[in-house]
Amino acid sequence: MIERLTERLGLRLRFALFFAALGLGGVALIAGALVLGYMRAGGSPDGYVIAGLLSGLGVLGLAAWIGLLFDENVAKPILSLASDLTTRARADVDLQIDQDQARHLSTLAPAANAINAALSEARAARQRAVERETARIAREKALFEALFRDLGEGAVVATPDNRVMLYNRMAQELLGDIGLDRPLSAFLRPEPVMNALARMQEARIRGEIGAETFLAASADGTRFLLGRVSPILSDEELSGHVLIFRDATEDLSAHAAHDHLFTTLMEGVRRPAGTIGALLEVLQSVDDLAPEERARMRQGIEDEVTRLFACLDDLSARHAAIKSRRWPMSPVAVNHVFDGVRAQGGADIRITHSDAMLSCDGFAVTTLLSVILRHLAEDGKRAGFTLAAEQDGAEIRLLLGWTGAAVGDGELTGWLKAPLSAAYGDYSGRDALAAHQTEIWPETGEEGHRVVLPLAASAAPLAPGDARPEFYDFDLPAAPGGDLADTPLSDLNFVVFDTETTGLSPRGGDEIVQIAGLRIVNGRILRGESFETLVNPGRPIPPASTRVHHITDAMVADAPDISEAGRRFHEFCRGAVLVAHNAPFDLAFLRLKEQAIGRHFDNPVLCTVLMSAGLFSHTGQHTLDALCDRFGVHIPPEARHTAMGDTVATAEVFVRMLALLRDKGVTTLGGAIAEEGRQTRLRKAQAY
Repeated sequence: MIERLTERLGLRLRFALFFAALGLGGVALIAGALVLGYMRAGGSPDGYVIAGLLSGLGVLGLAAWIGLLFDENVAKPILSLASDLTTRARADVDLQIDQDQARHLSTLAPAANAINAALSEARAARQRAVERETARIAREKALFEALFRDLGEGAVVATPDNRVMLYNRMAQELLGDIGLDRPLSAFLRPEPVMNALARMQEARIRGEIGAETFLAASADGTRFLLGRVSPILSDEELSGHVLIFRDATEDLSAHAAHDHLFTTLMEGVRRPAGTIGALLEVLQSVDDLAPEERARMRQGIEDEVTRLFACLDDLSARHAAIKSRRWPMSPVAVNHVFDGVRAQGGADIRITHSDAMLSCDGFAVTTLLSVILRHLAEDGKRAGFTLAAEQDGAEIRLLLGWTGAAVGDGELTGWLKAPLSAAYGDYSGRDALAAHQTEIWPETGEEGHRVVLPLAASAAPLAPGDARPEFYDFDLPAAPGGDLADTPLSDLNFVVFDTETTGLSPRGGDEIVQIAGLRIVNGRILRGESFETLVNPGRPIPPASTRVHHITDAMVADAPDISEAGRRFHEFCRGAVLVAHNAPFDLAFLRLKEQAIGRHFDNPVLCTVLMSAGLFSHTGQHTLDALCDRFGVHIPPEARHTAMGDTVATAEVFVRMLALLRDKGVTTLGGAIAEEGRQTRLRKAQAY
């Protein structure tokens, strides 16, 4: 009983009770001594009473003073050292412990730092050993990631209960906000996929292991995906399935367009052809037509022929557009095209390198420029060849320059008629231009002549130093079931979020100007599954607020309003626990707009301010900057007080706090919420 009571009392309270007992004991001893003296010596009791009061108050004051000094110089430093050691042990923080906070504890602080140094060294040694043992696995993992990342088709691996545990870049492009541990039904219309899975299961029962095909629409209905699904078997048990699919929207659209084009062709040709035939028959069968009548018939034939050619020209252009939509395009670096032109030879060429990216058929463009370069150099009248690229809005203009004789449009057109390469059959340079919906032309300027080829620009790929999104997790926890409060924290998905606003009064008319969110699945921050948008607040942003978050009225002029942004953010948060630093503040803005948004933000919520108060009760420093300093999390100055910058920092802090909560015995969502509920003073201060 006494041990349980002692565990419930904090260290500082136990020390306070100790000094209180010491003071009261001193008072009791003095009172007893005075009573004993009075009983033996006699005399007036007033003197004894006054002496007892003064002595008792003095002892109590001395005990209180020594107790306060002890609390400030012993109890608090001990708690701080214990907290720092626990943080470094459980949250993988390798910062040195501040020894000034325990300068009155003699060698205890250096000893704590020695333990921390030994722990860091042990971690480093363990890490080196793990790295040596997992080198082969890392190589295989890198190969696996490269294969799936750059696969030309969408690939998704799902659990038996149809939750995503792997996807690649193409799947992300085709399905939008796909995410780990999210149900397939959030991205695909489930009926065709479920039907294919049922057929696959029936075939497996018959002993036939193979893929089943499906044609399904994306959840928003904007794409049609043609794919196949295959089982993943482990010891004859189904452990998941693989979906491989491609975008069939353009194929279906192009097929329908071809059918419509053929129908239009027949309708456009039938009437002029019939009229021409009838007029020709009259002209041939009637010999004595009046000259005026014969002239009208000839004019009628000419009009119908003109109409017929106009129809054919229109249909030819429409057919070229349909054909170009179906030609495979992919992101290609301009430098790769230029290096390919140089490698194919034909002439010495000076290249100006560019970081731009093209959306094109890289082989066709490289071969087209190489063919033109060879023709330019073959008669020896031209020299000083150069290749460069320049940005022109949404296009990149490839510039092949030279000095010497100019090139006419007719000569260039002749070069484009020949097949590009044996690999492409009869596919000519003119066909390549049509497929890319572009043209090529010669120009003459002060520095000489050049050929200009504009092509569509593409987004740049990830640079080597950029953070790589997480595309897979083969160790997903089981789907939560039963009471969510009893669900282990390790089995939950979290969305850490932050908002920037016009001010600090959600009920006083201030509005959101930016929202950012980041998903945490299985204890990992998924930087590739993020949400970020500016929000038009429908009112001016005060200059004082702009000085904090640097968001201006001009920046949000074309941004979505809270209705649209809130709906998108609500969808992003589906099935997750919300986490924020000072969460009641951010949630107050969202919940006051629920009617306009048309959604209720009824997700469970955790607040890192309240979590910090529970974990680090010995300090009053619970700001985001203080927590980042405690856990060694770095926030770039330019990212501080931006929605995404603060979100990333809060997420880094939160995942470290989870380890400390687990060490404290708080393992469920209900336990974490109950722990926050004990911070009554802070909760009252968070009433927005």
